[in-house]
Amino acid sequence: MITRYKEYLEFLDKKLSKMFKAQKPFIKCKEGCAYCCKEGEYPLSELEYVYMMLTYNELDDELRDKVTENIITLLKKSREKMYECPFLVDNRCSIYKARGVICRTFGLISYDDKDKKRIPFCVNLDLNYANVYDKEKHIIVSNANDGTEPAAYNITRKVLITPKVEKQFDIFFGDDKPLIEWLAEEDFGQG
Repeated sequence: MITRYKEYLEFLDKKLSKMFKAQKPFIKCKEGCAYCCKEGEYPLSELEYVYMMLTYNELDDELRDKVTENIITLLKKSREKMYECPFLVDNRCSIYKARGVICRTFGLISYDDKDKKRIPFCVNLDLNYANVYDKEKHIIVSNANDGTEPAAYNITRKVLITPKVEKQFDIFFGDDKPLIEWLAEEDFGQG
């Protein structure tokens, strides 16, 4: 199943790569930024979580120990709705190749089935889409330089993790929960 899931991720990454490339004038994402990893819920399907943990188990001892320490610290805190991803070490994703679908799509403008646009929060940090975002009106405007407007994509989890995708790639995503709930079910040497 993991092999087929990896095939799905390759397929998804190719699609997303085209989207990010098309949005290049509006995207400020770069290695080490990590604002999107500092506060979130990180919803994951069981399949996403299993692949993340397989990758976690393959980390070198020192990095795995740092991640484990992050996980234990997170689990000791009260169950906050928003938290820093414990796989983030030195502003880098320690399991980047196995990051969840939500992580892969973050940074693009998306829309849901009600055609409501979702602009990434980093617009307020003068990052993605800040060059075409009117903060007073809370809307996207045309690029003053060339008149282009960014596209919005139907890339919600509801669209990317569906029975249709499961059938096409012969995979099963399973239950969906926030990362912290999956982690709470594990024993990280806490006894």
